[in-house]
Amino acid sequence: MNCDALHKQRYQGAQKHPRDLTKGKLMAMEPRELSEVAVAVRPDKDNVAVVTADFIEKGTRLTHAGQVITVSGRALLGQSFAIKAIPRGQPYITLGDPIGLASRSVRPGEPIDATNLHSRLPRLAVRYRDNPTPTRLDPELSSLTFDGFVRSDGAVGARNLVAVVTSGMCSSSEVREIATRAMREIYSRVKFPNVDGVVPIVHESGCGMPDGRAVEILNGLLANTLRHPNLGAAVYIDLGCGKTCVECSGPIFHAAVTDYHRRVVNLTVQQEGGSESTVEHGLNAVEKLLHYANQFQRQPVSISKLIVGTECGGSDRWSGVTANPAVGVAADMFVKAGAAVFLPEIPELQGAAMLDLVRRARTRTVGRKLMGALKRYEAYARKSGADFRDNPSPGNIKGGLYNIYLKSSGVKAKGGTSIVEDLIEYGEWLGDRKGLYVLYAPGYDQVCTPALFLSGAQVALFTTGRGTGIGCALGPVMKIGSNPHLARSYRDLDINAGTILEQAETIEEVGRKIFQETLEVASGRKFTRAEQTGFHHEFKIWESLWPTI
Repeated sequence: MNCDALHKQRYQGAQKHPRDLTKGKLMAMEPRELSEVAVAVRPDKDNVAVVTADFIEKGTRLTHAGQVITVSGRALLGQSFAIKAIPRGQPYITLGDPIGLASRSVRPGEPIDATNLHSRLPRLAVRYRDNPTPTRLDPELSSLTFDGFVRSDGAVGARNLVAVVTSGMCSSSEVREIATRAMREIYSRVKFPNVDGVVPIVHESGCGMPDGRAVEILNGLLANTLRHPNLGAAVYIDLGCGKTCVECSGPIFHAAVTDYHRRVVNLTVQQEGGSESTVEHGLNAVEKLLHYANQFQRQPVSISKLIVGTECGGSDRWSGVTANPAVGVAADMFVKAGAAVFLPEIPELQGAAMLDLVRRARTRTVGRKLMGALKRYEAYARKSGADFRDNPSPGNIKGGLYNIYLKSSGVKAKGGTSIVEDLIEYGEWLGDRKGLYVLYAPGYDQVCTPALFLSGAQVALFTTGRGTGIGCALGPVMKIGSNPHLARSYRDLDINAGTILEQAETIEEVGRKIFQETLEVASGRKFTRAEQTGFHHEFKIWESLWPTI
């Protein structure tokens, strides 16, 4: 069974009698099919299988590829065991990629753990090449539309929000208070039917930072925030003496934001006479901007105007088997439709994952930029005395993600199989470019998710295996769960990709569902679970790019 036909897995069948695996009589019975309790995702390449049952007890006999394998140790849900003999020093392969070396000779049926896994890779060759053939658009997909808000600069929003934006930490309390009270006292869908709400956009920088490049980056990020097509209007509030004050940064914003004086109102706490008066004046400004934003109405626009971000967090072993590949199917569909897709998380694109992206780069130059981004991130981590290979969290490891190489293979899957057009720097505005782009951003959800929107994405696809409620102040975040247990127990999901493990749907079917649901969300016909809560307005800037002074 290959990854694209994973629907043939009998996950439910594996779950029917998990306790039977502990009974000694089972060991004396006829062997069970491996597919009843585990899966080799890429059987043509993989030499390990992943447990799909609650657990497989020591001594259980399984048939696979015409042979009988005896499991030599207890293997838990999401963990792996060898299905072929693996000599010492040879790689473990799953998802078609090497994820580590056998620290000793491993027999078929032996669970993979710290005693026999060496988190190193064999020597892998970097192959730079040109891929000049243009991406062929699918006529049916490229003819699709979504209902968006067309802005005066031609950009299209999936939401029509009024934002209250802080210049820095020093005005963040006023920003939160204005947004909270505006939602409670002024805004309603009945009164402003074309507006999707008032949101606070708060970050922790703006002062106590070095001049030069750091302030330049922050001004660019704030400009991208104010001009984002998901915002119909914004109030920008600063204390009055920071490095991103209205006096300092206003000219930069004015140059970047079309119709700046109509879309943005500036307030300065020190000039307004303090916090309370700033809040009152801010509420007055929000009410006026709500009327302005309400003039925008949704209209059908080409799908090519859409920029879709991808991200994963709270990942488990199934993220790379179900949810991420399904998002990859959707990503390929968006590219074939003439839209754009972001694949971020540079420190989680290591090993064979990055080499595959390099191989798929549009040009050799782009391939070298991708490899350079990985080395640059490694140098960034080393400045703090850290090793960026120490990425998997305790929750990741508990869920079967043994090391960064295994995690990276799953992360890469979210980008699908399209040609990589270029590397986009953190905070770089994508504009009208189309296709698949790798985005230079960390793996940390709270920084990476806003980074997608700060480069122009209107909607984000977020996969998770252990659960998260994350949203973003700048736009909708759709959460895709990787396993059936999460779907049954966790209420913050928008799509359940665990149906792939249950044989109910294929990866392609879930991918098509994600594609269609994304258009529904982008059109405002559906709102994500994070949006429905009314309080998921996450927004964090990558402040560690510069020192605090």
